[in-house]
Amino acid sequence: MPDSIHALNNDLIWNDSLADDLRRFLTKRLKCAEAAADLTHETYLRLRQQSRGADYPHDNARALAFHIAMNLAVDYQRKASVRSRYLADEGAECFSEVPSSRQSQPEHILIARQRLDVLRGALDELSPECRTVFLLHGVEGLKYAEIAARLGISVSMVGRHLAQAMLHCASRVGE
Repeated sequence: MPDSIHALNNDLIWNDSLADDLRRFLTKRLKCAEAAADLTHETYLRLRQQSRGADYPHDNARALAFHIAMNLAVDYQRKASVRSRYLADEGAECFSEVPSSRQSQPEHILIARQRLDVLRGALDELSPECRTVFLLHGVEGLKYAEIAARLGISVSMVGRHLAQAMLHCASRVGE
């Protein structure tokens, strides 16, 4: 199927109004605007992935998007709970006299450097505008509107560039 038909289907399913509604819903649920923005992007990616095989828009794409967002929010809250328990355990471990039997520090550093090299390579493969949007949002922490104003593009284009960059980097890091 031509990419233009997929793009048309995605435009019929996803729009700024839906993205704003999802972001507000997730912000209320998670009490964190940044996490809500990230999960809104993830919702877009998953909705797009599900609509790839369809020749027509989903009957109730809005309901599907909210269903996906709710599942992502539940997963996020579960992970946050595990992280907080882990950090509490780590804090207690700092005060114990018995050292941890985890990997040595040099191994952690080597693995982190290797993953960083893969990520740098993935970023180099992106178009300059897509890479710039990704870095402005992820590194500098700029909001969509700020990035759009700085680069002279629409807010929805910022979202599309971020989605493309995240999808690309995730596929490269996951290899």
